[in-house]
Order: sequence, then C-alpha cells, then structure tokens
Amino acid sequence: MTRDNVPAPVQPPDPAPVPRQPAVGAGLTAAIAQGAAQGAARSVTARLMDKFLTNPPDWLRALWNALPRPWE
Repeated sequence: MTRDNVPAPVQPPDPAPVPRQPAVGAGLTAAIAQGAAQGAARSVTARLMDKFLTNPPDWLRALWNALPRPWE
C-alpha cells in the first residue's frame, strides 16, 4: 500500500459501563419515608372523612339536599 491509500485509524468503541449495584439498604430509608407519608395521608383522609360524615358542613349538606332523588 502506498501512503495515499492508508486507511484512517479506527477508534475502538467505548467499553460498556459496568452496572453498579446500590448499596445495601440504600432504598430502605426511601421506602420507609414513602410508607410513612402514605400512612400519614391515609390517616388525615380518614380523619377528614369521619369529620365530614359525622358533622358535614352546611354547604355539603345543602349540596346533598339539592341532588335529585329518583328513588323518592
């Protein structure tokens, strides 16, 4: 081969990145925090539902009374 026909050097492909494993227990605190947030939201929702069902505000009572009742 002459100097004019020399192929350009080919770059080797980048090696694939090595997947890393998360540290032991890394997701545990996030899972606990998420579970605690969900539990708190359920608790607040349950408390509000109890309050509204036992003593509904006037606007909610008026809305309920304004609904048509085909069964009556």
